[in-house]
Amino acid sequence: MFGWLRERRRRAIRDRPFPPAWNEILARTVRHIAWLDDDERERLRAWIAVFLAEKRFEGCNGLEITDEVRLSIAGQAGILALGLPGEFFERLQSVLGYPGDYLARKSAPLDGGGELEWQEPRLGETWTGGSMVLSWPRVREGGRLLDGPRSVVIHECAHAIDMLDGEADGIPPLVSNRDRRRWLAAFDECRARFEDALDEGRSVAFDEYAAESPAEFFAVATECFLQDPHRLFRFDKTLYGLLQEVWRQDPKARVPVQRGR
Repeated sequence: MFGWLRERRRRAIRDRPFPPAWNEILARTVRHIAWLDDDERERLRAWIAVFLAEKRFEGCNGLEITDEVRLSIAGQAGILALGLPGEFFERLQSVLGYPGDYLARKSAPLDGGGELEWQEPRLGETWTGGSMVLSWPRVREGGRLLDGPRSVVIHECAHAIDMLDGEADGIPPLVSNRDRRRWLAAFDECRARFEDALDEGRSVAFDEYAAESPAEFFAVATECFLQDPHRLFRFDKTLYGLLQEVWRQDPKARVPVQRGR
């Protein structure tokens, strides 16, 4: 019953005319829009309209939540979900934006008792309680492809999908149970090749932060998959195929080859 009502509401949202001003903002803030064909662009607009209607956006430390902020975030999230038209990050309730990188509390237990606390700079994070936190300058850079294959929005949305089965472990529930063992074995091999390349000082396709954990490897590789797919394909065709299987799209078919990459 509730699913039927939700889908009816979403259909009504998708049927509304997309504001012309939003098209202009998206063209300026989410470079990926230019690479889509007409059908993909229309599906992305419909997805964005639903996402904006269902999520609460909050500014922190003085950040004003404008249409540019909302659409830049929604546009990049929609690129990730382009092959998953029914995925609207249901567990995500609010998006918090900061006017710059921010500090988050970290702690670790000490031998013999007690706890060490410190402040760690962050670009973004996803909380299990239903919130996503993002640095607005990093959002803007990712949407305009000013930082190579990086996008904090895509990164955190990949974590959100990864966490649908309860924890961020680098194994998204989008992989079928039948294929899970095969997918995981191939994924682990890709991680091992990446770490070997780092150890040997060879060039890699994306940030070495991916070596932190399986969850970070999955999220950082997903950034590269959607931001600079040709680079990822050249680096590890198997990894590209695994992500293509998860996200159900082939971005290198639409993204032009970047010179010098």
